[in-house]
Amino acid sequence: MRILLINSPVSRLSPHARVAPPLGIAYLAAHVRAHGHEVDILDFNISGYNPRRLALALKRFEPAIVGISAFTETYPNAAAIARQVKEYDPQITVVMGGPHPSILPDDVVVESGVDYVVVGEGEATLLELIDVSAGLKLPSDVAGLVWQRDGEVVHNPRRQLLDPDSLDLPARDLLSLEFYADPFNVLTARGGCPYRCPFCSASYIWSGKHRPRSPKAVVDELETLVRGYGASYLFFVDDIFTLRRDWVVELMGEMERLGGAITWGCGTRVDRVDEELIALMASHGCVGIQYGVESGSQTVLDSVKGIDKDAALDAVRMSVAAGIRTTASFMVPFPEDTEDTLRETFAFMSVLKDEGAEILMSYTTPYPGTAFFEQANELGITILSDDWGEYDAKHLVMETANLSAARIEEIVNEEAARAGLVKLA
Repeated sequence: MRILLINSPVSRLSPHARVAPPLGIAYLAAHVRAHGHEVDILDFNISGYNPRRLALALKRFEPAIVGISAFTETYPNAAAIARQVKEYDPQITVVMGGPHPSILPDDVVVESGVDYVVVGEGEATLLELIDVSAGLKLPSDVAGLVWQRDGEVVHNPRRQLLDPDSLDLPARDLLSLEFYADPFNVLTARGGCPYRCPFCSASYIWSGKHRPRSPKAVVDELETLVRGYGASYLFFVDDIFTLRRDWVVELMGEMERLGGAITWGCGTRVDRVDEELIALMASHGCVGIQYGVESGSQTVLDSVKGIDKDAALDAVRMSVAAGIRTTASFMVPFPEDTEDTLRETFAFMSVLKDEGAEILMSYTTPYPGTAFFEQANELGITILSDDWGEYDAKHLVMETANLSAARIEEIVNEEAARAGLVKLA
């Protein structure tokens, strides 16, 4: 059977949208292809949503199933893609998955054009949906599926989590890697972060269940990238790369068989590193690290992140001293922010910048599934927009009990200009 997998794009194209290939659908493609099906991938983050390009792809490939991946900020285009597919051929089965559909499946499944929503990991679910499309299985028998029966939304039981080492490597050969700023990204674990930060939806999707791949399997993949694709740099896209110190140490040992053929970057928490670990990582090719610092106010950090400013400062200093390009990312505003705490945040950005860190700032966004979205009223948050396309952390879509949107913008513009900082990530 032919399956076309589509990565829906952001509404407003930016260089950030084309940073890295969509690993999620590349994993899906590899899994169904390994079971004998023909698969193609269309990543609209490269070109933007192009109805003519989609029509040509549908005509050329003639898929029986179209799977669409959507984040919150890409969901409006995902819905438009689904509608176009159904208008082209109502017999095509349209499936939607990804973070946004996993969190709001009831809303998504009633959208015109969507037959099924896949909740959570999609490899096994998509494979069984192929049997449904072929008439070999009933939708009610497929775990991890949300669908409609006689106008009523049906939630099938959740699917058992996969062993990440059992999966085929992402089908990178189906992607035009030359169009990405960082074409080689690697996922070392499945599942979310165990920290339940109120601004992050990962814990909602994964329930904090972190499932690392074996270090050997990860380095086997790195060898494939080096030898098969000529990769010289990659980025580990995990939320917290150093979550398990012993695992990182074992991975560094495995990486010795690469002989220094590749450099790499990662992201992590400031309280999950130490000087010895950073030195070990640097000696095994780490050239970039990003820390989610989020705020410069200890009061705010205590409420949303649970890290210490001194730990952030130490992590930046240790990383810079090890010769690693270091980035500290921040978000504004948080529910407890005041004018004073916002100015504290920008002052701390300047401190870290003086220590050698690059600074990124984005707008705090109340994504579905987060406490900021689910408990907005209790937290004093006013959500300003119901246009999911603006939920890209580059648009201010919330104000707080202490700060109006206009005042937030004024302070951000004023302080960012004063400190010479890039306004948005």
